[in-house]
Amino acid sequence: MRARLILIGLAAMAIFAVAASIYGLGRESVEAEINQLNQEAGDAADQASSVFERCIDGGGVFDFATGQCRGR
Repeated sequence: MRARLILIGLAAMAIFAVAASIYGLGRESVEAEINQLNQEAGDAADQASSVFERCIDGGGVFDFATGQCRGR
């Protein structure tokens, strides 16, 4: 009877370990995807800011509706 309980306990621990491993792999995958999207968003924001600043520095007026610089 005692050996049976030990085997059931070991089986439960093994199932838990496998489930935790699968959960961890899924979490890492999602975190990597989110980090990639954050990096792309940051790069796009930097690019947009650069275009805006170049327009203003060149004496233009940036039209936010069209996303274009209108020179004076």
